[in-house]
Amino acid sequence: MDASNQPSTPKWLTKLQQHSWEPEILLSGIVLYGMFKVPDILDEFLIFFKLNIFGNSQDIDNLVALFKMGIYWLITGLILHLICRGVWIGMVGLSYTFSDGIRHKKLKYKGRFKEKVNRTPSYELIVIRLEKISSSLFSISFMLFMSVIGGYFFFLILIVIPFTILYVYFDLGFSGTTFEIFQIYVLIIVSIAFIGLADFLSLGYLRRFNWFAKIYWPVHRVISILTLSRFYRPIYYGVVTHFNKWALFLFLLVFTFVSIAGAGSIANNTYSGESFSQLELWGSNQGYTAYSGYYDDQNKDKFSSRAQIPSDIITGDVLRLFVVANITSEDAMLKRMPLDSLEEVYPDTTGAALKLMIISDFYKIEIDDNSVPIDRWFFHYKAHTKQRGYLAYIDIGTLNEGSHMLKVSGPKERYSSAFAIIPFYKDVALTDFPSRRADESEKSDPDFQPKPFGIRD
Repeated sequence: MDASNQPSTPKWLTKLQQHSWEPEILLSGIVLYGMFKVPDILDEFLIFFKLNIFGNSQDIDNLVALFKMGIYWLITGLILHLICRGVWIGMVGLSYTFSDGIRHKKLKYKGRFKEKVNRTPSYELIVIRLEKISSSLFSISFMLFMSVIGGYFFFLILIVIPFTILYVYFDLGFSGTTFEIFQIYVLIIVSIAFIGLADFLSLGYLRRFNWFAKIYWPVHRVISILTLSRFYRPIYYGVVTHFNKWALFLFLLVFTFVSIAGAGSIANNTYSGESFSQLELWGSNQGYTAYSGYYDDQNKDKFSSRAQIPSDIITGDVLRLFVVANITSEDAMLKRMPLDSLEEVYPDTTGAALKLMIISDFYKIEIDDNSVPIDRWFFHYKAHTKQRGYLAYIDIGTLNEGSHMLKVSGPKERYSSAFAIIPFYKDVALTDFPSRRADESEKSDPDFQPKPFGIRD
């Protein structure tokens, strides 16, 4: 369109542009206040989700981690924006106070010092530059936040949701031909995502070629919709056309790398500061780690979403096991043993008893790879962790003193391995003597029989 045919800028918009710093500062302050609280809210959402729906799910961990990463970018950008606006306000006041600018003659500098002072921009020019930087920071912060969130939505819609529907709701096992087909599908989606990322980082360089533009157009449309790019595309185009392209390319490259690495660190770190640890031999692999969340007496804040026992040192003959309930495991239980079928077989049995029969059939408990029969399960609500689940009392009177390994697993067709592996130590020395088990020969020995109180040998 010819410049002469473009509509003139309305007066109200010109006035708003001239005073844009006012809503910018106000919004930055309000948004910053809220953003500092959002990570804690996301953590609470993650706990609620794991307690009630999926138990352990890497997908929801990744979603929360990426949301946090986007929020951290937004917080960083808004802090820089407020700093720049603070300097800008100072320079505006200075330009009014010292309207004649710097008085070079009074400095009486010589040589290169004088040249340096002479090259210093006027207050008005500094104010204009800071105005542009501040407004750009405000917009770019939002663009970075939406880019991170949009990137996850792409994979959420094309991979996570289809996988969840097929695996959880249709109970389609991913093995053999099915697994190979899904691998090919994932590879295609990742390839498309890589092309979109390359286009984003190269500032649309490949779109300049006519042949590629024709092929890429439908792919670009799909990526744009799924990554929510319509919300930040005008900002992206404005930045691309007004900033140095190489500097912007390097910035976006660093942004992408930091976002991926940071989100991965947030999602996968079980312990605080794990990413920065230089320990090479230490690890957190299940089956080799005594995770504190498995034990009620060790961790009041970060507890297991799978199973728990009272302590890592058990001093009695009874081990209390709590298995956390969630919607995913319940769906698997009801598919394995429908409640309606049980009601037909056991018409005189209460509904609660039938449910406990389903639970008992589903879970398999082992100690040191030996199957442990559970006489009875109980529904239980653990108040201090706010978890619903199932409680069982395990007789460990026959176990020797020393280290043991408790495993909680489900049907082999659903769980390839135990989903909770809990080490514990049975300490016989600390157990009250009367509670120890005695064999039949000891019980028949008169000297072994307890004597009435007050009678001595």
